[in-house]
Amino acid sequence: MKKPLLVAVMAGALAFGSIALAEFDGHPHLRAAHEHLEAAVAELRAANDGKKQFGGHRERAEQLLREAQHEIREAAAFADSHH
Repeated sequence: MKKPLLVAVMAGALAFGSIALAEFDGHPHLRAAHEHLEAAVAELRAANDGKKQFGGHRERAEQLLREAQHEIREAAAFADSHH
């Protein structure tokens, strides 16, 4: 991963701050999966340089990754409420 992109991903992760940390307490694998998806979204956004066209597929991929992140958060919440 290129250094500026890594910095952007890390800044995005820090923006979630303690909310994201508390959300995944006791769920390190869910946290890691969520962070990997965030990095994938950043890569997709970096691919959109205004010159390349992806026929709407890049945008759809980003939407699906965001939906996957939502499901991961729901999984952690469910596990927390049913233990």
